[in-house]
Amino acid sequence: MLPPQLTRREVLACGAAWLTTALPHPAAGAAPAAKRDGRIRLADGRWLGYREYGQPSGAPVFYFHGIPGSRLELAFCDRESRQANVRIIAVDRPGMGRSSYQRGRRITAWPDDVEQLAAALGYPDSSFGVAGMSGGAPYAAVCAAKIPHRLTHVALVSGHAPLNAPHTCPGNQDQLIALMIRRQRLGRRVLEVIGKRLDRRPEKVVARIAKNWSAADRNLVLCNPRHTSYLIANLRESIRCGAQGLVTDICLLGRPWGFCLPEIQDVPVSIWQGGCDPVAPPSMGHYFHRQIAGSELILDKQAGHVTMLKDHASEILARFVA
Repeated sequence: MLPPQLTRREVLACGAAWLTTALPHPAAGAAPAAKRDGRIRLADGRWLGYREYGQPSGAPVFYFHGIPGSRLELAFCDRESRQANVRIIAVDRPGMGRSSYQRGRRITAWPDDVEQLAAALGYPDSSFGVAGMSGGAPYAAVCAAKIPHRLTHVALVSGHAPLNAPHTCPGNQDQLIALMIRRQRLGRRVLEVIGKRLDRRPEKVVARIAKNWSAADRNLVLCNPRHTSYLIANLRESIRCGAQGLVTDICLLGRPWGFCLPEIQDVPVSIWQGGCDPVAPPSMGHYFHRQIAGSELILDKQAGHVTMLKDHASEILARFVA
């Protein structure tokens, strides 16, 4: 249970823990060209933001970021996406980045947003791939369940399983996910405090959250000043329009998803999980593999949460081209 009174230090520590799953992202000066950003107006009037990576003429793949995250998340794999000859469209979920907040949002509504974006980008009837990282895994999975006829391949990378899924070890953020569901107003205030601290003392925030990472992830991000600046930029983007979108995203991950993984059929699914991942332990990868018939599990015993994507980006993207 949450203590009745939180000190300033406890509030910051609690909020910082939410940020441990973010990938490194480009700072303003290091980002891909601004012309690669875009937004479309959806049928219900909302805006959906995205950023493109890779080759414009390559095989289309829609990428769903982690929690927290944004369309900027895949920037550090831009070289791999160009080499793989894919066109990756990384999408901001509602209330994050450049996408409008959506009241009453459900995970099961996501495939419709994706199909509208695909049509706007020139794929009204064509097939495409989807990939979900960490907390983006349920969004890739629901596309596999609801629109399998549109998909060429589905990749779940460092995917977070449903909260308290059978035969899974809890990740080191699971208690905080449960706390956020119970105390959403407090969670929003905490994230707002962290947002202000990112503006004033970003290095302090990074130092605190890195304590919850694997050694492999700390080496990837903290040993490279550019990667550190990427991380800070991404965290800011995830709460660009306020913290409510991120709060909603966390709660949706922790609540029932609204569909069952065994519904996924007739589409190839690859599952990529790091053996040293404290956020989404390898048991979560095994859970996805058991639930999704015919899926393929790739387990790297040396990889952490972020390094699983970075180290295997070329292999993952090759599945969409094949």
